[in-house]
Amino acid sequence: MTTVLRCPVVVGRAGELAEVHRLVAATASGRGGALAVVGEAGVGKTRLLDAAASAAADAGLLVLSGRAVQGGGSYRAIAEAVVGRLDAPAVRESPAVRPYRAVLDALVTGGAGAADGADPAVVLGEGVLRVVCALAAGRAGCLLRLEDLHWADEDTLAVVEYLAVAVRDRPVLVAVSSRDEPAEAAAAARLRALPGITAVHVRRLAEPDVAALAAACRGGRPLPPEVVRDLYRRSDGLPFLVEELLAEPGREVPPSLEALVAARLAALDAPGRTVLRAAAVLGPDPDWGLLAAVSGVADADVVGALRRAVDVGLVVRADAGALRWPHALARDAVLATLLPPERVVLAARAAQLLAERAGPDDEPRAAELFAEAGRPRDAARVLLRLARRAAGRGALHSADALLARAAAAVSGLDGEIAGEIVRERVSVLTLVGRADEALAIGDAHLDALTGPGPTGSAHAELCLRLARTAVTAARWTAAQDYVERAGRPDDPRSTVLRADAAFGAGRAAEAAALAADAVTRAEEAGDPAALCEALGISARTTWQTDLPATAASFRRAAQVAAEHGLTPWRVTALFGVGMLEALDGDAVPTLHRARELAAEAGMLAQLASIDLIESDLVLHTRGPIAALDLALRGADAAARLRLPQLRTQALEQVAAYRAAAGDAAGAAEVLASIGPRPPWANPFRGFATAMEALLEHDLPRAVAAMNPTMPLVRRDRGIVLLSPVGLWVLLRTAADDRAAEARAELTAMAGGLSSTIRAGIGYADAVMAGRSGGPQDAVAHLRAADAALAGRPWWRRLLRLVVLGCAIADGWGDPVAELRADLAAHGQAGDAHLERACQDLLRRAGAPTRRRGRTAVPPRLAALGVTGREIDVLSLVARGLTNAEIAERLVLSRRTVETHVASLLAKTGAASRRELRRWADAG
Repeated sequence: MTTVLRCPVVVGRAGELAEVHRLVAATASGRGGALAVVGEAGVGKTRLLDAAASAAADAGLLVLSGRAVQGGGSYRAIAEAVVGRLDAPAVRESPAVRPYRAVLDALVTGGAGAADGADPAVVLGEGVLRVVCALAAGRAGCLLRLEDLHWADEDTLAVVEYLAVAVRDRPVLVAVSSRDEPAEAAAAARLRALPGITAVHVRRLAEPDVAALAAACRGGRPLPPEVVRDLYRRSDGLPFLVEELLAEPGREVPPSLEALVAARLAALDAPGRTVLRAAAVLGPDPDWGLLAAVSGVADADVVGALRRAVDVGLVVRADAGALRWPHALARDAVLATLLPPERVVLAARAAQLLAERAGPDDEPRAAELFAEAGRPRDAARVLLRLARRAAGRGALHSADALLARAAAAVSGLDGEIAGEIVRERVSVLTLVGRADEALAIGDAHLDALTGPGPTGSAHAELCLRLARTAVTAARWTAAQDYVERAGRPDDPRSTVLRADAAFGAGRAAEAAALAADAVTRAEEAGDPAALCEALGISARTTWQTDLPATAASFRRAAQVAAEHGLTPWRVTALFGVGMLEALDGDAVPTLHRARELAAEAGMLAQLASIDLIESDLVLHTRGPIAALDLALRGADAAARLRLPQLRTQALEQVAAYRAAAGDAAGAAEVLASIGPRPPWANPFRGFATAMEALLEHDLPRAVAAMNPTMPLVRRDRGIVLLSPVGLWVLLRTAADDRAAEARAELTAMAGGLSSTIRAGIGYADAVMAGRSGGPQDAVAHLRAADAALAGRPWWRRLLRLVVLGCAIADGWGDPVAELRADLAAHGQAGDAHLERACQDLLRRAGAPTRRRGRTAVPPRLAALGVTGREIDVLSLVARGLTNAEIAERLVLSRRTVETHVASLLAKTGAASRRELRRWADAG
């Protein structure tokens, strides 16, 4: 019997072990990190990760382990690490994990997680991180160990990239290993390049370390120096080979590993050798139960062969009595003893068995074995199934790689499978944002898919796929052309795609008619998915013209989706209904239902969008500070999910809320972080840039700030009109800036206006009536608009500042009494900036109010003895006002203002007004 003595200690890795212990200690203290152990096969990567696991366990960390295997399929290592823990109470009951259950469960079932535009790697990575943190609750943290990532799919590597960054503020250490030989170096290079990762390159041992390793394997008994030298020469310092070469009895230094394995195989009988070679063909992690069928050896003889293989060291017992290769190098050496024809025969048998059993780890290996056996069509069919499954799980890059392999396998062959592969590639490439490549690949195969029967059907299906890709790429004319080439006018999908393309091209009336036709065709065909899509397009065509019709389309889509289990469509439709509730109502029960369902389905992009819609309602009711939290949460989610358009929209709302809270500098900083103005329109950008001027009653400047954005919003029929549009009409009316034209354009499509926008127009009517000598009409319009915004008190108080300023200037109503009532409401709500603006108007009306000492003083300035009145002066200095302007604003003498400024300079130690501005910003 051959006994391979494994070294009980890690030898020659002092520096590497120091890094491991440093990272484990940092993780236990709450600072997570990432470790990549790279090196060639047999150099000791697993031994170093074993040391990391041991140190982590000693430090109180939970250890989770997974391993990639050759042909193991998408997310294999990650699934092995976490799938067995998903039903743990800590995970099942965790609210933080709930939105990620769908994508995590897909690891178990192989089914589809929700797909709503979010980056699948980010969604799975965040889900895994939340599972790990939930499992580690009450512990010092967790070590997530993922081995052999040179065999991992592209999507697993993308998840690891996300985790390597995301764990920095969590008590989680991600430790991975990968080979770095030339044929397998890509994964190692990618891992070593990750920002902030600690990369440990494990190298071969020097001769003194080989001597130490040999002595440790021999119970502390050293080898003679000349034997060590020969051992070092033959092993070339590779630790695994040192241990294997020490195992042969009766020989101080055996030959190479290949010769050693050949000698051990020779010790088996003929059936035993066949069994071991069949195991090598099955793969690096074979199912030993298949060996009888693959090798053609009887079950009893297989058992005897495996026992003898264990005796000679070709197979070893692992945990729980399982059998495994001692190392991938040992399996490679067994494979090298096979003649090519022998390998082809064994590969064909193994591939057929694995494909028929079709377990989660079977088909990836079956595809490789069919290719080895010279059966490319069979390999392609398996790869196509794997690609569809990977795409369903969100592993889009893996799906693309599998489809590319399938296409290469059938290159030059005709048949229906080629068309299926191309169609799937078009869909996958579209989902990963490579629409132009998808169109090019599809176009290149269209001519080959013409003719009667299945081929013609494949041509039509590919055309419809390409039409959808063209819509995604905003190539509207191309989309129409592909639909015509499909030649399926009665197919509801054709009409849906034509409607979508017409709407995208700006032909709203044509799109509405086509959408209505698509609804009819989908109903007749009994196609619920096409019906939901048609109803969605129909809803979009009436965004700005008929909100009740929009709501009806969304409600119908939600009903159809619920009846047929189309969860993504149901969430989308409920979101549409909920958004309309937020525009017009004071409660949003449907939006809350959409949130619950989106969380259950794992539609994280939709959750972020719901945050933004709800933040708008919160702004109207409770003010910008309360709304800011939701907008920031939406912006953070959009950034993590890598949704640039949603992130930009969220940041524009963040900027608007900061400006509405009086933080003009903060708003400008947020807008600057977005970069150049995006090609789409968002009314909140104009609101953010106008708010400072509005609070200072500089209405022409406020209008000028909103003017560049609002016409774009009005022309974009793909978005609903939001409340800043009503504010814009009011500001233009108050500033007398061609308001009649803008108002007429809006009121012409009254069915598309929310009650909030109509209230803004009502306030504008009050201004126009007061200016044209109709004071009673002006008051009536004011009261009607007030009533319309009864449930939105903050927005009402903001708009009334504009209206009552005009009432003062034009001499109608009782603006002083109205302003005093609003002043009290501003103060009660803690809206200091609205309160200050209201006081400015009262001073203009000749009814000044003094609030000496009532302004809140930030603790840092209060410690310097700064008073409330000095804070009033400081805030206006920070806005760039001169002493004369400040005196007028605060109803003080110029000398008094000069005294306050001098006092502020002395108390803060600032050398200039510019430095005082920094104190104002810092608080």
